Amino acid sequence: MKAPKLGRQELLNRVSLALTTGEYRILPHARQRCSERDVSLPDIEVVLEQGHHVPRRDRYDERLFNWSYCFEGQSVDGMPLRVIVAFEGWMLVVTVVRLGGGLEG
Repeated sequence: MKAPKLGRQELLNRVSLALTTGEYRILPHARQRCSERDVSLPDIEVVLEQGHHVPRRDRYDERLFNWSYCFEGQSVDGMPLRVIVAFEGWMLVVTVVRLGGGLEG
């Protein structure tokens, strides 16, 4: 049975709480992508704080048995980014994607 998807306000509240308390983890895949794509922790945080939720890109993650949620916005230096998060107790940053410039993926 699929876990229920978070409503918009609950999602935004949980992201905000995780950022405020520091109760989130960058998963190994996301760390690798950050390294490959020159994305920093402050870049991830600013996208989650100031970017917007993109519901059409939310997915049910079979590995995590939970929903992952898509946020898009700009990095500290204005680079368009997509950040995918999930919740398993703490917020998990699943992956990070640079948008535009052929680096998507």
